[in-house]
Amino acid sequence: MIKIFSKSISIILFITIILVIAFLLYSTIQSKKHPEKVPTIFGISPLTVLTNSMNPFIKAGDLVFIRKVSPSEVKVNDVITFKETETKFITHRVIEIKQDQGTVGFVTKGDNNNVKDSNLVTLNHLVGSLAFKIPKAGYFAKFVSGPIGFILLILIPATGYICLEVYERLSKPKKKSSPDI
Repeated sequence: MIKIFSKSISIILFITIILVIAFLLYSTIQSKKHPEKVPTIFGISPLTVLTNSMNPFIKAGDLVFIRKVSPSEVKVNDVITFKETETKFITHRVIEIKQDQGTVGFVTKGDNNNVKDSNLVTLNHLVGSLAFKIPKAGYFAKFVSGPIGFILLILIPATGYICLEVYERLSKPKKKSSPDI
């Protein structure tokens, strides 16, 4: 019973690790192919924070997960991600919502900044709202997406797992069929 439980846990853990690494690799490949778009899986986009403008809530190196939202869902004090340029994304807090002739705009500010952002975030620049964050996981995501991380965390373990499975299958004794009496 313990052996079955142990094997089940190891399989679940292995599958989870493979899925997380695959998700990070997919995100990295998509962001390199299309730097103007945020890679999304099931409406969730992972982004690595590069600055401390949201310190202490979000620090440089944290991995934030952004979910797509409609502008009507955004409230004051929500943390949103928006495009500043085609390839530059910013994650800041909404401090005010402005409406002008039926259009909505968001005034944003980094928690660690002294002044609000100079540009109003319009609907076509809104990427999404913060779903959750994982402290320091951005460093791991960056490492995995690099060539050394890919070799150490994907190629070597996958090769080892395949070799182990082949060895186990080849080393099992074959069951002999008993003759009918």
